[in-house]
Amino acid sequence: MDKVNKSASRAIDILALLSTSKQPLTQLSISEALGIPKSSTFELIYTLMQKGVVEFDNELLKTFKLSMKMFELGCTVLQGADLYKISKPYLEKLSDDIKETIFLGSENDGDVVYLDRVEKGISSLTTAAGIGMRRPIHCTGLGKAILATYKDAQVSKIWDMCNRSESYTETTITNLEDLKRELKETRKRGFAIDNREREDEIFCVAVPIYGANGRAVAAISVAAIYLKMDQRRIMEYSNKLIHVGLEISHKMGFQKDFLYDAAW
Repeated sequence: MDKVNKSASRAIDILALLSTSKQPLTQLSISEALGIPKSSTFELIYTLMQKGVVEFDNELLKTFKLSMKMFELGCTVLQGADLYKISKPYLEKLSDDIKETIFLGSENDGDVVYLDRVEKGISSLTTAAGIGMRRPIHCTGLGKAILATYKDAQVSKIWDMCNRSESYTETTITNLEDLKRELKETRKRGFAIDNREREDEIFCVAVPIYGANGRAVAAISVAAIYLKMDQRRIMEYSNKLIHVGLEISHKMGFQKDFLYDAAW
């Protein structure tokens, strides 16, 4: 049986909680959220502070947040990953070519995690999405590009993992059957779209990235202001994305020459 060190496990839980909290947390709020005794929470927080991965947000109020050292550690992991290293030059070239923001993201526990954001030149985009952030998978271009590679049973399982009924905008998909129809259309057209489904005025076009085992490991997207996105631009961006998506996938060991099987 694997042995789990309780203190190490709790320390990791604290880091995970701070990483997902929208605001700095007090010792008490951390203790209550994780069910850890106050005395243990105090010792763990100050140990993490000594190691430089947690810091005060407000010393008077005794609120805590993750430090920049955590960001640096995360960047080190990304920079050592094949996907990040392989895709980076392609994303930079694409962004420089079309003068828009390019995102790289992967699926994790039913969400999309943003792995990279590239902006070369002048971009029209203003969005809070950034490296390390999570977004619901069903209402992002990146997420739907990945979901369209999954069987319906897996899509249903991911849908059931979290509450997907929340509507972020007037165009957010809040019904599983509607999502499945959208994914079927994604496979037919060859790319996914996010038509202002998570943020008002943001339109995204996205395609999946595959690994050597033939499974989607990530997705890339072009994000732009909705008012700019006429049919000509959608087709231009999608064609460029499909080309880049296949190039990156082939570098990752993918053997096929198409990203979606429309007949599936």
